[in-house]
Amino acid sequence: MSKSRGSRARCHGDKRPTSSSRRSTPVLPGFYFDPVTNRYYKEDKNASAPPPTSKTRKTSSESTGSRGSKRKCPCRQDPTKPVLIQRPGSLPALLHEREKGQIKSHVFQRRVLQVSAYGSKKQVVGSTCHRGTVSHLLVNATQDILLASAKSGHGAALWKYTVSKCDKFYVHIKRDENVLFSPVSEITDISFLPQVVRPTSAALISLLGGAGQHGRVSLLDLEQGAFVSTYYVPKSNVWSCCWNAQDHHSLCIGASKEGYVQDIVTNTRQVLFTNKSDVLCIRSAESVPLVYTGSRNRMLICHDLRAKTSAFQIEHQSSVGDIKLMKSEQTLISSAFNGQVVQWDLRMQRHVVAYPGHVNDYAPVKLKVDESESLLLIPGKDLQTRIWAVDTGALINTLPPPAEDSLISHHNIPACEVGLSWGGFYPGFAIAATGLLHWYSL
Repeated sequence: MSKSRGSRARCHGDKRPTSSSRRSTPVLPGFYFDPVTNRYYKEDKNASAPPPTSKTRKTSSESTGSRGSKRKCPCRQDPTKPVLIQRPGSLPALLHEREKGQIKSHVFQRRVLQVSAYGSKKQVVGSTCHRGTVSHLLVNATQDILLASAKSGHGAALWKYTVSKCDKFYVHIKRDENVLFSPVSEITDISFLPQVVRPTSAALISLLGGAGQHGRVSLLDLEQGAFVSTYYVPKSNVWSCCWNAQDHHSLCIGASKEGYVQDIVTNTRQVLFTNKSDVLCIRSAESVPLVYTGSRNRMLICHDLRAKTSAFQIEHQSSVGDIKLMKSEQTLISSAFNGQVVQWDLRMQRHVVAYPGHVNDYAPVKLKVDESESLLLIPGKDLQTRIWAVDTGALINTLPPPAEDSLISHHNIPACEVGLSWGGFYPGFAIAATGLLHWYSL
């Protein structure tokens, strides 16, 4: 058919077929004509699209009426460029529809970002070729900056990600080209500073110390990538840190055998006695001058900074790994090494809600609660991340480790972070284990 049309054109002055002649191609029932490849294709949804060529790639963006084209997120090779993450529908609704057989599993789309401390600059999507174990994930209050710390045999590293809104279906997540901080010691805790204390983005970072090095807490300016100040704890390890929400001129440090409240103006310290036990987690109240510490000797202690004594003590079944003080400051959620996760009423000093199913034996795992205080996320030793309802303690969902992270060791417990307005718009949570960051939408 094309030959006869071409010979007819050469007979009339050797003119090549124009767009008007292409439009006059005969219509075949059940087929459609592609003017780029000059071929007919079956009108079948299950039929495969024509093989991409260099010509079709150039004209794909120009041709708006091409069939079978879908909006996809391009896999970029440069990790410094923004990566688009598709946001599917509500996660509980999709899981319920998939269990009923209404939808297939391929509708769940996940995009993977590499968070590697000493890996190559090439971004890998869905691969296990990376180094380092992600130990902390933390997003700021506006949820436009994400910090990820990774550790390996060579030391540790701290990366900064910028999260922003792209359009109705996508989120931009861009990693800075240079690492913010690369210490030799392990990063044990990270916390953002409130804007009341410092208008620019800044974070408190605690380093464990050991092997001839002192434990310390450093104040890092995230915009300039430089340290503002550093506070050392001689001959001691530092396990946790936080800013004192009651007094904006001091910070709280959880160290070996005891805790401290460091005044950055007068450079004085107030000692928090914890029965000579390591303070694995420390949090500060905002309305009253109280500091809560969780120690290795199974005690959750409330310290009154005015009387310089402990207000009360609550005993756990095992070492206290992490605590989360709720906004009302009347309840507190704590997790222990034996897998015990409990919400406590601080007025009655007894537990009110239990969260069963958490698996842990030895590690201080960080627990995460969203801004509305409705969801609780904790990764376990079995590499599964569980989601509970904060009010009732009901187990909502259990997320298995991704396929590319299924062969990781049980020593590499994943890290997670949850938020309701990633990039100022999207609710979701992030999970990272052996160097790959996985973002899910709620």
